[in-house]
Amino acid sequence: MKDRQAVAVNRYLGSWILCTTLLCVACGRTPLLPPTCAIEVDPPALDFGEVASAGQVTKRVLVTNRGGTLCRISGLGLSADSDPWFSLGPDAPTSLVLKPGESKTIEATFSPARASVPLKRAGALVFATDDPTMPFAKVPLTALIRTQCALSVSPPKVDLGHVPLEGTAYGLVTVTSTGIDPCDVAGVTIAQGSDPQFSLAPGAVDAFTLAPGAGQSIPLLFHAAHLAKPHHRIGQLAFESTDSRQPSVAVPLSADIDIGCELTLSPDNLNFGNVILNTSATASVVLGNDGSDSCNVSGIDLGPDTDRGFTLDAGQVRAFALAPGSTAPIPVSFSASESAPPHLKTGTMVLATGNPHMPQASVPLSAYVSTVCVEASQWIYTVDELGMFSRFDPATLTFTDISALACPTYSSPFSMAVDQNAVAWVAYNDGHLFKVDTSTGKCEATGFQVGQFGLVVFGMGFVFDPSTGVDTLYIAGGLSNNWTQATLATVSFPSLVVTPVGTVAAGSPELGGTGDGSLWGFMPAEASSTGQATLVQLDPTSGATLKSYSYPTLTRSGDWAMKFWGGSFWIFLGTSVYEVPRATPDVIHTVIASSGRNIVGAGVSTCAPLQ
Repeated sequence: MKDRQAVAVNRYLGSWILCTTLLCVACGRTPLLPPTCAIEVDPPALDFGEVASAGQVTKRVLVTNRGGTLCRISGLGLSADSDPWFSLGPDAPTSLVLKPGESKTIEATFSPARASVPLKRAGALVFATDDPTMPFAKVPLTALIRTQCALSVSPPKVDLGHVPLEGTAYGLVTVTSTGIDPCDVAGVTIAQGSDPQFSLAPGAVDAFTLAPGAGQSIPLLFHAAHLAKPHHRIGQLAFESTDSRQPSVAVPLSADIDIGCELTLSPDNLNFGNVILNTSATASVVLGNDGSDSCNVSGIDLGPDTDRGFTLDAGQVRAFALAPGSTAPIPVSFSASESAPPHLKTGTMVLATGNPHMPQASVPLSAYVSTVCVEASQWIYTVDELGMFSRFDPATLTFTDISALACPTYSSPFSMAVDQNAVAWVAYNDGHLFKVDTSTGKCEATGFQVGQFGLVVFGMGFVFDPSTGVDTLYIAGGLSNNWTQATLATVSFPSLVVTPVGTVAAGSPELGGTGDGSLWGFMPAEASSTGQATLVQLDPTSGATLKSYSYPTLTRSGDWAMKFWGGSFWIFLGTSVYEVPRATPDVIHTVIASSGRNIVGAGVSTCAPLQ
């Protein structure tokens, strides 16, 4: 009777649930889901704190079923990697069943039998559950063994001083027991990340025990074997102990490698760029000594296959001692006296360094004899927002006005480039491109089609390939309201057809080319993708950034222009002028705080001096 009633009730409930589900679906509602198990663990981790050797501390975890149906817990125990001094007790259950709202307490104990390294111990209480959101629970366990061990480490850091290359320096770290209990020291090693020239000396042990009042020395050494910078090397001596105040000890180590003579050469490749036919140019290779002993330099000369246009000064001293930290320039001249091809001239400067590890050194030399460049193409030309066309002399930091531009447009100048024939190409805000005679400022319209590939406003710069003698005009820009990135393109002559090359993701730059084939761009903060004034070297074939230098102190805004001349980048921003030496591109110098003119375009040809 009871069973039949139960069956009838179950059939009735099943029919009711089915009908309710169908009604919910028919009325557009989602049917209620059956109740689930929901496990809550409090606390989620157990820290036993400091526990004395041979002591015992017990902690409890409360496991509660916050769901609407039974929760089954199985596999209750400690993880396999738990420290053996953690335990759950011999009567601890391995499984539990919790009704909705029911809680059970699980006890865990930490009872260290003795003090040993490491003092910090860890484990985990683990179990599986029916909770679909937490099928596997893990409660981390931590404890620290408290001891009466106390250690003194002397010295607190070790400097092994200056060590000659291929030499070895020795040092000692002494560990003394100053407490009541004996102290264990283990895991004595040179810490990971230390310079590999540090090591434990022969005879060093990696573990020992000290009775109260006893001491032990740890011998270590540094063998100077590497020439590479930095010459100051660092490391750490590391070990663990049973001193609960310092269970892990790290002693800083340092040493300086005396490498003797270390000669540096700057630049490592001397390129004169374009040198006008029947003129000459002079530049220097600067020798420096970054070592700890003098460099006895000798045999300074030109290599046997060097073009005869390259010469050293007749009075150049060919042998001398270069003291540590000092420099010496070696001037090299090139005379462009031959008009016959090939126009690219090459050679080498050679010398003996005085460094037995690198006894010989050479610097490649190159120059391009230009039969196209004219003298007027070697200067920087500028145009301001009012259209005044001028010449800027970097040597004297002065402007010489030539003429106010009268180009046939109602717009204003935007940017400028100058070719090897000293012809200025001036772009205006309306996208038109004009030719300007640099000697008179006379303006001439061109057949340039405005807006090719969306390039309405753009920065401009010529780039010279010294291996082929080809001079290419690059432009970078886009629409006037988009400064986050720019399209990089070339302009063909005489057609003035634009050909896209790639995208400049660094921002919207003014461009400047060099006579040795590199392309650079400058952007103030408001036109840079980083939000900082930035100088970048760009890949002429793609627009990708090759090098980048930021100037966070250059926060002023305004019109801007940039060109390369005489070994430096000259940046015009608002009414100020800045210089960035190519040798130290991370440093910017203010050379004119206020020129009284707002420069919007600057141009210099690839005939300008490189050095």
